[in-house]
Amino acid sequence: MISPEQVRLVSGASAPILLLGGAPVHDALPVLRVVDGAVPGLDGWSVFARLTMCVLDGPGDAGCLFPTLGGSFGTDGVARWCDEVERAGGALVVSLADAAELTGPVDWPALLDGGSRGGFAAAAG
Repeated sequence: MISPEQVRLVSGASAPILLLGGAPVHDALPVLRVVDGAVPGLDGWSVFARLTMCVLDGPGDAGCLFPTLGGSFGTDGVARWCDEVERAGGALVVSLADAAELTGPVDWPALLDGGSRGGFAAAAG
């Protein structure tokens, strides 16, 4: 289980984004590079998004769980993000090596061109 301080849920983009910092799954994810506007899929990975918790499940023992309520998320924001995950059929996972990188503005072009790890994880159940 990781703390809510290691997670940002981003809504309103073309796909919902699960932004992680210092998560134990970081090294298990591939380097993220968007090519011609296409986000690579994460084979063997899925995201289970619910109002009280979220699970990012990967192959083998890779994965993490985090509470979505009680952190900085707010109930309405979490509910909206979970609805977006369901509509999109999953979420873009963007993982940074350190949780400190989650503070301040996000340099999305850099993160989506090799500055992070991740890809699109299909929604589970």
